[in-house]
Amino acid sequence: MESTKTLPIETQEIFEMLTKGYFISSDSEKQEIQKLHRAISEETNYEILYDYFNRIGFQLINGNDHSFYYFAKQDTNKKLEDKLKTAYKWIDIYDFLMSYGESINEYFSSGKIFTPDNIFTACKVNTELMDKLNKLVKNVSLPYDKIIKLIEDMVKATFIEEYNIYNKEYKVVSSFGYLEQLIKTIDITTNDEDTTFK
Repeated sequence: MESTKTLPIETQEIFEMLTKGYFISSDSEKQEIQKLHRAISEETNYEILYDYFNRIGFQLINGNDHSFYYFAKQDTNKKLEDKLKTAYKWIDIYDFLMSYGESINEYFSSGKIFTPDNIFTACKVNTELMDKLNKLVKNVSLPYDKIIKLIEDMVKATFIEEYNIYNKEYKVVSSFGYLEQLIKTIDITTNDEDTTFK
């Protein structure tokens, strides 16, 4: 007789978080997120949850060898244009952050701790970086406020977290690897103006 597979007690919390488009990262500073990550990663729970969510139309994705999880909805009516617009937004943000990292001779990736002041200082001395920031955040006028808006978007998307509220420090968590994977899946052909997504 086949053994009964039991869903972890955190299943509802996992579902509620992932359906909001958030990530559950292994290196989160938040205890609640750490608890959910452990629940998914524990023994056979990933397979049990994958099967369960798959039956209701969601695919539980394991990113970077279980360092983060997210949902891919199987049946979606979202228009291709909307998907591309979102992808371009994150590509532009990723490009800006990589340029920031290059400007300070550091790689901007999981584990990186930074402050808005760090980015602002780099933008003040690097006109190319400031240009990218201005193109990226158009509905805010002051450069420092643009950086705050960008950070708020990254926090909301669960790519970074507040690390030290007193020092205004933020930490890049492993779900940032999703953006790195997104960039790697794009094949850009430079023949004429042909840009192909694969």
